[in-house]
Amino acid sequence: MKFSVVVCTFNRSESLRRMLKSLQEIVIPDHLSCEVIVVDNNSDDDTRLVFEEIAKDFESRIRYVLEDKKGLSHARNRGVKEARGEIIAFTDDDVIVDKHWIQNIDKAFKEYDDVACIGGKILPIWEIPKPKWLKPDLYGYLALLDKGDSVAYMDALDIWGANFAVKSEMFKRYGLFDTNLGRTPRKLYSGEEAEFLQRLQNAGKKILYYPSSIIHHHIPAYRMSKKYLRKWKFDQGELEGILMEDTKYLEIMNYHSHTTKIIFLRHIIVSLLKIGCFTKDRFKHELRICHILGFLSGRMKRMLIKS
Repeated sequence: MKFSVVVCTFNRSESLRRMLKSLQEIVIPDHLSCEVIVVDNNSDDDTRLVFEEIAKDFESRIRYVLEDKKGLSHARNRGVKEARGEIIAFTDDDVIVDKHWIQNIDKAFKEYDDVACIGGKILPIWEIPKPKWLKPDLYGYLALLDKGDSVAYMDALDIWGANFAVKSEMFKRYGLFDTNLGRTPRKLYSGEEAEFLQRLQNAGKKILYYPSSIIHHHIPAYRMSKKYLRKWKFDQGELEGILMEDTKYLEIMNYHSHTTKIIFLRHIIVSLLKIGCFTKDRFKHELRICHILGFLSGRMKRMLIKS
């Protein structure tokens, strides 16, 4: 069996250096072949030079691809188009992969041959000591994932692209990542994985959480700030506001009916009332306000697009 590892990168050359060095250490079983595809999403730093430096010592086949259209979904789609493997394993440029990562993904697909997609643990490497207010219920905003040590089929669409392996035939059958979604250089948009997983689930395909598939995600100091999380929630709300009228997105955004506007108004009122309360959950209410403000920004942008 052949594996394709897709690494998407944008202006993170030093992170990419660490990431590729960890890929050099992975164990590839004799019955597998593995290629690594580095998709440079039009970086303007020394990403190409770092790649050429590291690639000289790679035992696995490694390729560099430049994707001019900026945006994580564009980069991932380019990786899919370039990949030749039966399994495509996605990860990011700011992670360290466990040396048994590929080996365990292969094991998972063999043990559970009815699954289309596998996700695993994404554990933190904190650049600085983690602040006390940054509790595990906020880890999802940092693309961290740990659902324990038991294998489980998943209903929730919260597998993140930093540790995400898919049978390549799924892209041929159900399409690529939606380029209306996903991170861009200026916006912390997301949702491209969830929307793709939703398509798989709607087609009756199974998704598996496999805890032995592990990567370690470097969390820089600036992401461990309330400012960063406020922006994350604002940008996510903005994206939802832009896409709300497109019915294909309602399910992944948890908007299901014509009563959405009433429910949304209720959330605004409740959150504004709670933001003034000095409780231990104050920051969660702040994030809700940021989400609401982002949503309103998105609705205004949508109206400008339509006009």
